Amino acid sequence: MVKDLKLNNNNKKPQKINNNIETTNNKKNNKNETIDKHWKNSREFNDDDEDDDDDNNEEKEEKEEKKIKKPKNTNVNKRNNNNDNESNDDDDDDDDDDKEYKKENESDDDDKSSKKRKISEFENDNQQDEESDKENEEKEFELLSKTATINGKPVKVPKGARKYLKGEIVAPTGIKNPFMKTRLNKIGELKLESAKAAQKMEMLLQHDVGFIVPENDREKTYKLTQNKIASSVDIQSSGKVFDLALEPNGPYKIQYSKNGRYLLLAGAKGHFSMIDWQRGKKFTERHLASPIRDAVFLQNESMFALAQKKYTYIYNQDGVEMHWLKDHYDPKFLDYLPYHFLLVSATNKGKIIYEDISIGQKVVESFYHGPLSAMCKNPQNAVMNLGFTTGVVQMWIPKSRNPIVKIHCHKSPITSMAVNLSGNHLVTSGLDGMIKIFDLRNTYEEMHAFRTKFTPNSISLSGTNVLAVAGDKETYLWKNPFDTSVKEPYLIHKNASFARNVQFCPFEDVLGIGTDNGFSSILVPGSGIANYDSMEADPFASKKMKREQDIKALLEKIPHDMITLDPNIIGTIQQDVKTDENKYKRQDKQRLDKNRQYDPKKLEEIKQKNKERKEKLESEILNPSSNKSALSRFEKR
Repeated sequence: MVKDLKLNNNNKKPQKINNNIETTNNKKNNKNETIDKHWKNSREFNDDDEDDDDDNNEEKEEKEEKKIKKPKNTNVNKRNNNNDNESNDDDDDDDDDDKEYKKENESDDDDKSSKKRKISEFENDNQQDEESDKENEEKEFELLSKTATINGKPVKVPKGARKYLKGEIVAPTGIKNPFMKTRLNKIGELKLESAKAAQKMEMLLQHDVGFIVPENDREKTYKLTQNKIASSVDIQSSGKVFDLALEPNGPYKIQYSKNGRYLLLAGAKGHFSMIDWQRGKKFTERHLASPIRDAVFLQNESMFALAQKKYTYIYNQDGVEMHWLKDHYDPKFLDYLPYHFLLVSATNKGKIIYEDISIGQKVVESFYHGPLSAMCKNPQNAVMNLGFTTGVVQMWIPKSRNPIVKIHCHKSPITSMAVNLSGNHLVTSGLDGMIKIFDLRNTYEEMHAFRTKFTPNSISLSGTNVLAVAGDKETYLWKNPFDTSVKEPYLIHKNASFARNVQFCPFEDVLGIGTDNGFSSILVPGSGIANYDSMEADPFASKKMKREQDIKALLEKIPHDMITLDPNIIGTIQQDVKTDENKYKRQDKQRLDKNRQYDPKKLEEIKQKNKERKEKLESEILNPSSNKSALSRFEKR
């Protein structure tokens, strides 16, 4: 490759000489156009065939010979052609031409020496270019990444993979146990690998959400009806708009399963049913003697819990009663924490009870004060939010007997609450028609508030942060309610009867509305998350996959003691902790007798006497006043 490079350089030089020989005017023009090229990288050259090497060498020798002979002939020709001109002018021109020619030859020699480079120089240039590229890549990577220590070495986490990290990577600093060290390092490696793998799969995700976009400012999306939306979508999506007339048994509470495939309907007069709403298949339907106040799915669609008038009952998908929870007496609200296998119920007796359904035991029972009006969970940290008629929201965790946070949200009773998937925002609705949004990250302060024309009975947040507010015979939907610039709703749906409960279906652009007369399903374009995690919730899971998911969830069950306000604390190392020896070591503390009273003047007098006595004894030992025998202390005084 290097031979070809040299040959290409020599092929270009004779062209410069020939151009400089023709005329003086051409010489001056070409002199300005010549540029010294210093090749820095061998990749700039083109590879030639090896067969042309010999021909190029011959041409090189011939052109060098011509280069030496041609100048004399050209000077002679010039002098003959310019005989008609004045002799002085000819001599001056010839002298100038000779000078210019010498300078050009010198510059060509310099070009030769500069262009003829050694192989080692090309290799050094390549190494320098590679090193500079690596340094630039490292600088860019440092700007877009953060470091974490694994096995005592700093490891860089790419910026795009940070959001997929499930908790921070903990460095095992200060841990002496080698088994614990290796375990923490292994956990850190697995977290980093999973985050990088999730980042690589981003290209398969559908980032553009299918919201309705108006063509101009005059068009309003909230003027669209469900008939117009259903007529403009495909047949499969249009079939998701339907109404169920269940008049004598309303109002209805609704609950979608975790994978969004199944629907649970519970009427206040004792009617409940579970259906596969996408296929239109009914699994069970029963009429109970006692009214139903709330309903919730448990780990999957195989079991669900109903809060009836007196107790809480658990049924299977066939409608058969499996458990009777006597501890949950007079329940009002139910909720379920899937990662902890905890069924949470709030009763009218002022109790909040956590029941572990994996072992069938009551784990925690706490007491709250005041009439309860709403309850919801935070999906990020499993903290239960209780809303009261006083307008206060309290946050509860199992290991605390008292609420850990209290927020005064409304001046009127709270009717409903919802928390988004990230756990950063809390949305509350009051009896005064106000919708308020609070920041749950640090400040717990109000971010945004707006008023509705009706009293909201229920609110719900979708995976893409679409807010549904149901009340009276209307349901309003806001796109991104956390943005203060949003002034008008996204969609408005008019119900046939009063709306009591709303919930978005997971992974679908569908909103379910429980009304006094039954159930309504409407389309809300852009409300569903199109990308689902098959290891988390798979709408197309088979029986075998569901069985494996249940076993895996049981093995990965999180203890109820680990529920905290900040879930990122779990997995970190707590510094400055006393060892077990010092932790349980008895510490003798001074105990003061409360019945005994001390006079400060007398205490000072006693201290002064003791001090004088001590000084006197020391002075006698150091400066004895009389000679005493060693046996004087045994003599009788």
